[in-house]
Formats: sequence, C-alpha cells, structure tokens
Amino acid sequence: MSAMPVGHGVGSRWRCRRRQRRGRTVATMDSDEPAPPRMVRHRTHSRPARPHAVLLRLSDEEKAAIDRAAAAARLTPTGYAAKAAVAAASAGKAPAGPTDDLRDLQHELFAARRAVAMFGNNVNQAAAAFNATGLLPDWAAEAVRLCAAAVARLDEVISLIDRRLR
Repeated sequence: MSAMPVGHGVGSRWRCRRRQRRGRTVATMDSDEPAPPRMVRHRTHSRPARPHAVLLRLSDEEKAAIDRAAAAARLTPTGYAAKAAVAAASAGKAPAGPTDDLRDLQHELFAARRAVAMFGNNVNQAAAAFNATGLLPDWAAEAVRLCAAAVARLDEVISLIDRRLR
C-alpha cells in the first residue's frame, strides 16, 4: 500500500486508515486524518546512512529500562541505545562486567603487594638499627601497626575473591 499525500509541506494530510496489529490500533495510509504528533525524535541522521547495525539481546527488565530512559530523553529506544553505546565507547569507559570486579581485586592485590614490600624494607631497616645500637627505632611500632593493617586488607581481598568464586 503506498502513501498518498494530500498537499505538500507542513500540515499536509496523509490518507490513512486504522487497523488492528498485535492488539493495537495503528494508522495505515488511507485516511484523511492527520498523522498523530510524534512524541520522540530520532537521533541526527547521517547521510549516507550508517552502514553498520548491532543486534542487542535484552531481558525484559533491561528493555524496560532502555524504554524509560529513551522516553525521558525523547529518543527512540534504538536511537537512545546507539547514542549511549557510542558515548560510552568514546569516553573510553567500558560498561561494568565480571572482569571489572576482577580488575578491582587485581588492583587491590597489587597495592597490598607494594605495601608488604615496603614493610619488609622497614623490618630490614629496623633489624639493622637494632643490630647496630641494641635499640629498636621509634618508628618500629608504627611500622608494625601499618603491617598489621595491610595484612587485614589482604584478608578482606581474599575473602572478596572467595565470595566471587562461590
């Protein structure tokens, strides 16, 4: 069925008739009724058209979230998903995923390793000072406290890894 405009430009009417599709009433191009005003806008079109398409598979909850966000931004869900994906990729910010949690744990382990290495160096310095003078340096007690705190943080990271693996 082809669209037959009556007039041209702003305010032109299209011939459309209403019919049922999937339980909804939709307009087809056979009536003298004006087309209903669009509540959403499309993202800026690119000429020539964008050559690539990406298929998204979403759960009902994910689809509903995108629909709500798209409506708030006054975009189509497809346009909203495309703009969000391009913005995230352009910002160099990857979406959260299972590797992000592991990456955070890896950073914690690296920091704990550095701390343990520094405390080991402090223990060696304290032992050298004790061997030379027979007295522990004043800072030895603080070094022991910091070492105990680093071991406690390591225990936390290990328990986080244990929870992730269960």
